[in-house]
Amino acid sequence: MCALTLRSRELGAYATFLGVSGGFNEVLAGPNPCDHAQVNSGTRARAYERVTRLSGAKLDLPELFAESARLLATALPHDTACWHTMDPATLIETGVHFENMPHADAHVAKIAYLSDDYNNFVQLAQGRRHSGVLSEETGGQLDRSQRYRELLRPQNFRGELRTAFVVDGACWGCFAFFREAPADFSTDERDFAHQLSSLLGRAFRAAGVHGRATGAGAALWPGLLLLDGRRRVESVNAPAQRWLEELGFHGAPEHDPLPFALLAVAERVRGSAQEATTRVRGSSGTWIQLHASSASGSGEPGRVAIILQAATPPAIAPLISAAYGFTSRERELIELVLQGSGTAEIAARLFISPHTVQGHLKSIFAKAGVRSRRELVTRVFVQHDASARL
Repeated sequence: MCALTLRSRELGAYATFLGVSGGFNEVLAGPNPCDHAQVNSGTRARAYERVTRLSGAKLDLPELFAESARLLATALPHDTACWHTMDPATLIETGVHFENMPHADAHVAKIAYLSDDYNNFVQLAQGRRHSGVLSEETGGQLDRSQRYRELLRPQNFRGELRTAFVVDGACWGCFAFFREAPADFSTDERDFAHQLSSLLGRAFRAAGVHGRATGAGAALWPGLLLLDGRRRVESVNAPAQRWLEELGFHGAPEHDPLPFALLAVAERVRGSAQEATTRVRGSSGTWIQLHASSASGSGEPGRVAIILQAATPPAIAPLISAAYGFTSRERELIELVLQGSGTAEIAARLFISPHTVQGHLKSIFAKAGVRSRRELVTRVFVQHDASARL
């Protein structure tokens, strides 16, 4: 179980926020070992209540990963787990947090996220039920799953529970929990995980709007990274090296596993034979756009070229708007505000009254926690990317 990484000045306040009676000693206390039989309804009810509060806790993504894992360690006991953030527009995994398991390499990214395997995350995100147990989906014949044959069984895992974090029709993340054989997950646990789906969706959506950009990555030139057909780095230019650092990678690209977002976008290209793009936030707060496509030239199949560059304002504005929960009409109005349009012009272009414009603005300000159009632009949009001077 990963230790909670909240900023020290916020520890006491956060414990109070969660309603932890024992203060932060209880928050930092490690969970009991994986004991599936002793989980009762009270344990799950307490976890549900605390997960509900995560969307208002103002955690950034590393903190949210750690705290979400801590809250579910006893309500849904498991031996290992991986958590992901997802780009809601493309459903590509952009960030990862591991519990008691090694970092994923290109082979894991290839097998774990096959689009035609059981309970793939795109399927769960788009389905009526956003959680699934592998043994149930395979009818008890786990060998039908390539993921089980190549990744889980060799590690003595039998139980797998997957959940996509979906709120307002958009998926913001997912988790996969694993139990060593012979343990498995029940349908009750599957249903409880489904109940958590929208709560975790709200929390991960909210985490996308916390933290200010320092602008450290905004001035970087676009970089190019080329993967060969065996998923190894064939070439990488100097700007791409700096973008890798912005993504938290400080190893040798030719030998060490790349950031998971790069592995995921490359596998999307290989799996679909189409171009793929996604947005991910760097360590400085800069939004980074990854654009991947098939590469030709050597005759070797499976080569993928990935361009890494600062995301443009049009690319990130919809993501930020979705993170704040703005409606479609509110997003239209925000676009005009960002263009400098006044109330009368907005009313004319949207065929609504000035009074209605003011009503929409009031709703937008309340969701964003600002009081004026200027604050909306500078605090909500510009702060998220120093390269996006909207």
